[in-house]
Amino acid sequence: MKLKTIGYAFIIAVAAVALAIGSATTGEAKGKKKAAAAPPPQPQICLYEATTPVCGSLKGQKFTYANACAAYKDGASVVSKKACAVKSAKKGKAKMAKKSAKKKAEKKM
Repeated sequence: MKLKTIGYAFIIAVAAVALAIGSATTGEAKGKKKAAAAPPPQPQICLYEATTPVCGSLKGQKFTYANACAAYKDGASVVSKKACAVKSAKKGKAKMAKKSAKKKAEKKM
């Protein structure tokens, strides 16, 4: 009986220590100092050059931007110094052109 009581007391003590350690956070003053120390992001001014399109990747998707500055301003990383290739649209247009040519040929007959 005495051993059982000591075991329960030990479990409660360990739980109390774990709760105390888990709930310990930095003080509000320290948190405010860290937030105030970080400088705010500076606004960027991009000169849009129409002759230098780049391919940028943002969240797993590729987009064509006017220049590298515009891509970085949007938060994208530059993948290529050329415009992004459009593969699916070209294939779709070619298939549709073939289908429409077949339909026209069938109508003539």
